[in-house]
Parts: sequence; C-alpha cells; structure tokens
Amino acid sequence: MRLLRVAGDSMLPTLSAGDYVLSIKTKPRSIRPGLIYIINHSDLGRIIKRVRSQQDSGTYMLCGDNPNSTPSAVIGPVSPERIIERAILAITKSGIRKL
Repeated sequence: MRLLRVAGDSMLPTLSAGDYVLSIKTKPRSIRPGLIYIINHSDLGRIIKRVRSQQDSGTYMLCGDNPNSTPSAVIGPVSPERIIERAILAITKSGIRKL
C-alpha cells in the first residue's frame, strides 16, 4: 500500500489537487474499466486516471473525470504493465471514501 498526493485537476470532481489516495499494487489481469489507477506513463510520468476501456490489442485507454483533462487520444493506449497500482481510498477535506 502507498499513500499518494493528487496533483492537478484532471480527476475533478472525484479527486482534487491536494487530496490523497491510498493505492495497492495491481496485476495486469486484474485491471478493470471504470476503476482509478496509477500509471507509469512513458511520456507523462506518474499519472492517476480512470481506465475507460480495454482495446482489442490488450492495451487500455485512460481518461480523467474532468471534461477539461487531457484527452484519451493524447494520452494514447497504455500497456497493462504500465498500470502499476489501483486507487482504493480517497482522503479528502470532506472525509475518506472508497474509490
């Protein structure tokens, strides 16, 4: 388990800058669309995004919850090996909640 601080607003309204997430390591076979993950992106570094869908190629498309976040097409398809952790709890100013 790891506690990570959220930077940026790409996951608004679910997560805000300054919130924390508790994450656990994940395996490629346990990745599920709709859940929030920490990704080690080859160009963008470590990012937190929601997995939108799995492609026929086995890669995943990601998205932020904020409609103004970087589009999925810019993030590009991500291999499952780059999806390293799943966010399980959000620790925000208003309390703690499951993700």
